[in-house]
Amino acid sequence: AGIDRVGASHEPRWKKSCIFPAKNTKQERVTAAGMGVCKTVTLLTAVGAAVLAMYMYSSMPPEVTEPGKAVMFKAVFIPFNLIGSTYEALGYGAKADLLRKIGVRPALLVSDSHLDITDTSFSGVQVRVYKPRAGQEAAKGNKMAGLMYFHGGGWVLSSVYAYDPLVGRIAKETGTVVVSVEYRLAPKHKFPVPFEDCITATEHFLQHASEYGVDPTRIGVVGDSSGGNLAAAVALKLAQDKTKLPPLKLQALVNPALQAFDFQTPSYVRGHTHYVNLPPKLMIGFWIQYLNNNVSLIETFSSNGHTAALRKSRFATYVDRHLLNESLPKVTPEDVSIDLPDDIKDILNPYYAPLMAEDADLSGLPNTYIVVCGIDVLRDDGIMYAKRLEMAGVQVKLAHYPSGFHGIMTMNLALKHFEFEIGKQMLQGVVAFVRDHL
Repeated sequence: AGIDRVGASHEPRWKKSCIFPAKNTKQERVTAAGMGVCKTVTLLTAVGAAVLAMYMYSSMPPEVTEPGKAVMFKAVFIPFNLIGSTYEALGYGAKADLLRKIGVRPALLVSDSHLDITDTSFSGVQVRVYKPRAGQEAAKGNKMAGLMYFHGGGWVLSSVYAYDPLVGRIAKETGTVVVSVEYRLAPKHKFPVPFEDCITATEHFLQHASEYGVDPTRIGVVGDSSGGNLAAAVALKLAQDKTKLPPLKLQALVNPALQAFDFQTPSYVRGHTHYVNLPPKLMIGFWIQYLNNNVSLIETFSSNGHTAALRKSRFATYVDRHLLNESLPKVTPEDVSIDLPDDIKDILNPYYAPLMAEDADLSGLPNTYIVVCGIDVLRDDGIMYAKRLEMAGVQVKLAHYPSGFHGIMTMNLALKHFEFEIGKQMLQGVVAFVRDHL
């Protein structure tokens, strides 16, 4: 056992049991470094995904139905929004511009044997007209009803192309001729340009309705989000104009944005911690891009610093919290000097913010349908407007979906997987109102 064998190693056993790596070649060192980077990236990605998931769940309102779909949507929305913010921060351009570049503008999305779809111009404003064929045959010479549709998107995003499936569906299910308006977008075209495009197109349709087989006394306006703002503003303008144009028959406002005076309403306050796709500062940013594009004002607007001197003015009574909760005391207006800087004075213009309309101007508005969602910073705007219209003697119906969130009716415009049952119910509610009252 103690005899040495030829060729046997004389190294100690402890040394044999150790592994001494050979000198690494340059390629091996590069490979090892690459593997290290990959592991680091993988770890950071995993941590980032975990943090994102925790954030999405922590900010997800508990009353949301179909939470799985809502989380999936937020998983797309948050990174998409972050990319846009980074693009803007690096000086490449505005976030809205990037989002518009990413958007798709196909020539025609809806292809339906029941609709005649035409792209045309109404007094210089681009529109898309949806005319039901079945409606023509069924009417047998009788004229149909008509609708103007104004799309959402914070006045800075979206288009008639993006809304093509929704508007086509409304035309088919209501049997009305629907005109979808391609109004010019902020911040390139700030207020009042988008509003003026919408009023111009609507007046054109009222004047030329017979050319489309439409009864001009049976025309209404519909819009969602910022489009709801534009629909409300158009209705106000036409109600006040002493022209020979027929009055609008109805207005349907879905999740409308109606005031930029008070960003501390209960729905805005809750939106800082619980939202799905429209946090307060994003909405405030949209308002500002529509107004003057001075995004440095977002923090001032968020804290109501822009209207601090007007808290006892008559304008404060138009958004009085008493309208939301009758147990709260009413605001007693005082003779306050209205002296706002020129670049923000339009926040008191009812065509920019319809809740700023005088009570007397509201009384002439048509039959109204307002849709609000419980999980939406704009919820209280709609509730206050409905209450003020009711007090002004306007026939109004408020449809409140407590577990719905902003934009839920139009979620499937991006992906069909994001279609929610509550969104379907909301759309059916709008369709039923139009059928019953137009």
